Amino acid sequence: MRLRLLLLLLLLGCLIPARAVVVRGRVTNALGQPLPGARVQLILLSGGPRNAADTITGTDGAFELLSGYGGRFLLLTSPSVNTLHYAPQIGDAFYGGRSDVLMMDVALNAGEITPQWSAVGGVPLPLKQQVEEPTQIPADSLLTHAQVLPELRPLAGVSIVQLGQIGTPATLFVRGAPVGKTVVDGVSAERLGGGYDVATLATAGLAALASRPAIGLVGGANPFYGLDAGAGVLDAATPVASTMHPVLTITADAGNLSTQRNDGVLSVVHLRSDALLEFARFDTDNDLPAERIHQVTEAANLGYFISGNTSLRATLRNDVGAGPIASPYGFYGVAPKSKLASQNLIGGLTFQTRTAGGWHNALRYGLVRERAEAFHFSTPVTGVPVTIKGANGYSASGIATFLAAPARQDSVTNRDEYGWQTDYRRRPWLNAVGTARYVDDRGADLLAGAGTRLSRNHLAFALALSGELKERVFYDASGFLDRAADTGLQGGPRLGVKYVPVRPGVRRFRGTSLHFTAATGARELSTIETARLGALTSPRSRTLALGVEQNILSKTLSLRTTYFHGQYSHETEILGVAAPGVARLGNALAYRAQGLESEVRWQPSARMLIAGGYTFVASLVERSGAVGVTNPNLPGVAIGATTALVGQRPFDRAPHVGFVLAQYTGSAFSASLKA
Repeated sequence: MRLRLLLLLLLLGCLIPARAVVVRGRVTNALGQPLPGARVQLILLSGGPRNAADTITGTDGAFELLSGYGGRFLLLTSPSVNTLHYAPQIGDAFYGGRSDVLMMDVALNAGEITPQWSAVGGVPLPLKQQVEEPTQIPADSLLTHAQVLPELRPLAGVSIVQLGQIGTPATLFVRGAPVGKTVVDGVSAERLGGGYDVATLATAGLAALASRPAIGLVGGANPFYGLDAGAGVLDAATPVASTMHPVLTITADAGNLSTQRNDGVLSVVHLRSDALLEFARFDTDNDLPAERIHQVTEAANLGYFISGNTSLRATLRNDVGAGPIASPYGFYGVAPKSKLASQNLIGGLTFQTRTAGGWHNALRYGLVRERAEAFHFSTPVTGVPVTIKGANGYSASGIATFLAAPARQDSVTNRDEYGWQTDYRRRPWLNAVGTARYVDDRGADLLAGAGTRLSRNHLAFALALSGELKERVFYDASGFLDRAADTGLQGGPRLGVKYVPVRPGVRRFRGTSLHFTAATGARELSTIETARLGALTSPRSRTLALGVEQNILSKTLSLRTTYFHGQYSHETEILGVAAPGVARLGNALAYRAQGLESEVRWQPSARMLIAGGYTFVASLVERSGAVGVTNPNLPGVAIGATTALVGQRPFDRAPHVGFVLAQYTGSAFSASLKA
């Protein structure tokens, strides 16, 4: 009897499955074609054998890895020896418990050894499978900068309008329109009414010793992000700590004009938890009197894995800076004593979980506290003699006077948002993403002794569908609805299609893709606009893009060209001065911006990259409430004093923008030249 009982217990023990982390997925190329015969290795980063498991993919590219260890892993994937067109890939680090089943797909690229993915649109997808690929800035390219502006300038379709030298306010334009939507770690960080001063966005908290994307930029309307995304989206992400041992990095550099930067980063990873903490300060005197600026940044990214499929992550970013209010020093010869201070606090708390079948859900709370204070301490005496020399050959002399300005003006944006996202991939031809958000916005524009305040709540929903057919046709369709008490129900759709008639290959001119996108968007009205415009007509946009990407030499030379057309209506314009320091506004401005952007990339070797781009923007004011003024010395020539007139080009839109760059990356030395 005892022998029978012992045998029964032994059989039951054999039936109980061993505790092991299971990693399943498919290895494909960037377009989704399965790659059989690829080797996939599960590399254990936290103790135990380095090579925890490895396997070879089947005919459908599928693989399964099992390991009895738990901890931090990464996937190392090598293509089949018969497939020379694709490079091996080092995946991102992840956590896996001994009872977790993880789904992880791998998409190999021609020349990159790091994953080329983007989550613009809600679901991470390989760049080549997105209808219009976002422009990305790797985290390692930001290491030598204090601000992100130098890396934003050499991008196709981008122009930066900055009112002064380093640290003064700057606006990001893409395809002839200002970008209104800014997302930091998944949290909407733009001001109430759209727009974000990109000069306040420091590289601290974004730069890292990794080629993972730190910033993504998409032109054209993107309704998946809701309001303010009618002209493009700027997406910034704080890196996640990945080194298994605590690492403290301290960087200090200095230059002329009393310029100095100090930065400290602490990175810690311990099995289920990880933390990245950073503090940085940047100071410079610039080269004009009274234009000294400073910027302090604190950033944190803290994560905890309840299991391999369930995690909790908190992010926090605080940018504090101060500098002068830019004035035309070259015109006056003197500058008023003033200061512009800003404090941008952006935080997020995200809980997300994924089932073994791939159903993903995320709950997020976002916090935004933004302040901007303008101080005018004193104004120089009027009566400064100046001479203006114009490019048209005219010159004039006279007495320059300073315009009256309030002693202090404050602008405030407070936002609390609560969001839920759910997404599921049923088949390669269908990815479904849905979001629901409740946003509590509070804004204020305060003058000495007076002020305007606004409170507005939003309930917003967004839906996006995407997929691919036969690894040649890719599509996405999205839309949003937003309901606020004072502005009513607003929404907008987007449709995009990409067709790959010629897949990439080793021969010349192998790799051709065509894409088309059309979308509409809307912008939220700001505190001042709501108070002064009366009729609540939100600015609207309609954008269209048609492009082609062509590989000329395999892995070496490629060309990308896009025609774009944007129609923007009910935009706000300054029509004059209602009172000292108070502008009179109108919302009749309508303009269009169309043109062509192109970029050539040549990579003669794995360590060398040469690229160049050119963008032509033909913009035209079609409607405006502005009245032209004339110079008595030039009768009959009407000009726009505060805004462009009908038939003219809108202010701040550069018709020609170009860039060139060359960079070399070696094992012990790297160098770059960008202009």
